[in-house]
Amino acid sequence: MQLMAKKDKGLHPYVSYLKDRYYNYGHFQEEEGLPSLKGFHVEDVTMLALSPWERKGGRGAFINLSEQEVDDAYVCEIAPGASLKPQRHMYEEVIYVLRGRGSTSVWNPGQTPLSFEWKEGSLFAIPLNAHHQHFNGDGTQKALLLGVTSAPLMMNLTHSRDFIFNCPFVFSDRFAGAPDEFRKEATWKKDVPGGLWETNFIADVRDVGLISWEEEGRGFKHTYIALTANVMKVHIAEFEVGTYKKAHRHGPGAHILILRGTGYSLMWEPGTEPRRFNWGVGGLISPPAGWYHQHFNTGSGPVFYLALHRPASLNSKSDRGQIEYEDEDPKIRGMYEADLAKNGVQIRMPPRTTK
Repeated sequence: MQLMAKKDKGLHPYVSYLKDRYYNYGHFQEEEGLPSLKGFHVEDVTMLALSPWERKGGRGAFINLSEQEVDDAYVCEIAPGASLKPQRHMYEEVIYVLRGRGSTSVWNPGQTPLSFEWKEGSLFAIPLNAHHQHFNGDGTQKALLLGVTSAPLMMNLTHSRDFIFNCPFVFSDRFAGAPDEFRKEATWKKDVPGGLWETNFIADVRDVGLISWEEEGRGFKHTYIALTANVMKVHIAEFEVGTYKKAHRHGPGAHILILRGTGYSLMWEPGTEPRRFNWGVGGLISPPAGWYHQHFNTGSGPVFYLALHRPASLNSKSDRGQIEYEDEDPKIRGMYEADLAKNGVQIRMPPRTTK
């Protein structure tokens, strides 16, 4: 049977040719039969309409933002007292627990499953191609998981569903099955610019310590998190009341989940007017590749967010195309000051100067 993909005028002709003839991420999504959210922003990931997800055994929805196919996101619900079906796949997967409590078992062939418990706020990654299964530990409440994966990249590279879900290779360097692999203390790597915690599991990512990183904004704090030797990049960040981040741009596939605070983001393609996206807890933002974006705290408390990114090996350069405060359009500061005034919040930014 010949597989046919929908035409996309924005694609390179060679990419369109491959999509017309070979299995790819678009075909996978059609087979899964779930709703897929598009655009740049989700107001609240905990409130999405979900559909039965046969492969996983729960209910779910895909989140495919910013017209990119490097990584994706999904939400999956586990019914009270139930479990999802065992899975194994050749793509990376980082999971944040949005609601509920439960446990996950992980194992390689021939090993006794290793289990660890999670709750709302927990962050962990599934080791590449390891068997795993999620369980809801509450008999009365649903559990809700947010996952970000490299499935689009891997499926578009291999053109094979069978390879993705039935490859026998074991990455024992990522997960050997030792009893403490999801229980050992996180290791702090102070020599990594911006700071980095290396671990496989964090009980509550909202409690993780950050370091000052004002290169990216007034009152900004930050740290990276390396999970199960993934090449998918994770970081957490916080910025103070009355402050905002500097505008910057980078490649596709950043998923920014708001865990505390209220505010908005501006996103714009170079040469165009910024578009505004308001958010609160549960908001998810994903800027398109090469677009400038900038995050603003308009509330009475700090903003804390979790950022889940595409595989970092796709873009190893550190240049963020950052716009310094003195170089930004004055309208940006004016808009922010007006919002703070309406909310009765004092601005804490340095006076605006020009070069």
